Amino acid sequence: MIDVMVAYPNKDTLIFDDRYYMEQHVPMVENRLGEHGLRYARIHRGIDASSPYHLIAHLGFDSPDAFESAFDAVGHQLMEDVTRFTNVEPVLQVNEVLISNTAS
Repeated sequence: MIDVMVAYPNKDTLIFDDRYYMEQHVPMVENRLGEHGLRYARIHRGIDASSPYHLIAHLGFDSPDAFESAFDAVGHQLMEDVTRFTNVEPVLQVNEVLISNTAS
């Protein structure tokens, strides 16, 4: 399993429309990538203005190939939408999930 981190840096000049992101962009991501193997989407927001990232999305896929295939198919649509809610370029990092468990 891999986890793709999409992080939006928290800069002094940051403009970020949280409402558009949550109501429009996230459903688009879930819909478009869901057709191509998205296992989960988790959205995290920094708890205060000193957080290095305003918001981080974690997107789960079975493999790097599954992510690459999905992003090749619809990534351009998703990236075009980014300018509708922010003026910063997101940082993407593909991570291998080493441990995934829940507290009991």
